[in-house]
Amino acid sequence: MRRKYICGNWKMNKTSSEALEFAKEINEFEFNKVDVLLAPSFVSLESLRKNLKDEIKVAGQNVSQFDDGAYTGEVSTTMLKDIGVEDVIIGHSERREKFLESDEIINAKVKKALADDLSVILCLGESLEIKEEGKEVEFVREELLNSLDGVEKIEKVTIAYEPIWAIGTGKTCSSEDAEKMCREIRNIIDEKYGEISQKTRILYGGSVKPSNAGEILSKENIDGVLVGGASLKASDFIEIIKAGESL
Repeated sequence: MRRKYICGNWKMNKTSSEALEFAKEINEFEFNKVDVLLAPSFVSLESLRKNLKDEIKVAGQNVSQFDDGAYTGEVSTTMLKDIGVEDVIIGHSERREKFLESDEIINAKVKKALADDLSVILCLGESLEIKEEGKEVEFVREELLNSLDGVEKIEKVTIAYEPIWAIGTGKTCSSEDAEKMCREIRNIIDEKYGEISQKTRILYGGSVKPSNAGEILSKENIDGVLVGGASLKASDFIEIIKAGESL
């Protein structure tokens, strides 16, 4: 049975001092049935990792495909590992759309992260336009396969399905539709990689909140959630963790 994975992506929110206040609050909450991860801004990564209890992992929200050198503003896998960070989010729709990261760039980042022994949360998802055309499955298939092109082993890859039209909009993909797409993703992984598909965790993201987390997490092929806004308030994020614990 795949262990539920509750992940929070803070995006460009919270100062380091605010992150530490969050850590104090969530450290008091005990859980044992789920895995929990937080992805703060880069400037908060090291202090948050040191101040969170060991049961909670931290992740980079992005990583460079390059080793080092003249890449102003970039953060390398070596830099992350040196401060004890072992996980990274790659391919979030905001990186793809606002920072023009192509499937080719995402693929290079995935390969670099895996080669340097980081665990990857790979984000996928269609726009409202694609959905309205009824082409969401084909789009996600192409995005997934392109992002994993040349990747031979995916033991350290988690997939996060985040329909773009549901991110930060308050619109939530129905749990049935989310389950359907996550099942499709698992089938695609099975076609490419075989039995490992049954161990690969697939998350749903897109306006996840305490009120809908339980229903989303109850679905067979949804192994966790990637939470945006609702991860910024410790009490809300704890309620989502509780939803995972209750299953």
